[in-house]
Amino acid sequence: MTEMVTLRIDEETKRKVKRYRIHVSQVARAAILQEIERKEREEALQALRRMREILREVDTKRVVEHIREDRSAR
Repeated sequence: MTEMVTLRIDEETKRKVKRYRIHVSQVARAAILQEIERKEREEALQALRRMREILREVDTKRVVEHIREDRSAR
């Protein structure tokens, strides 16, 4: 389902839109999708930073020990 969005622009911009025959809806859709992608990348990067901080606290030697114990128990 689609939703309608209203956009306000000044008169000068409207004249230029008409002059250059710009398809406002196409441009707006593309700009919105681009901004969504940018926000999603930013969000993913923040999540990776949080994970890196958490993983820095993990004792690698202890993890290796647990893996070896698990393998030898099989």
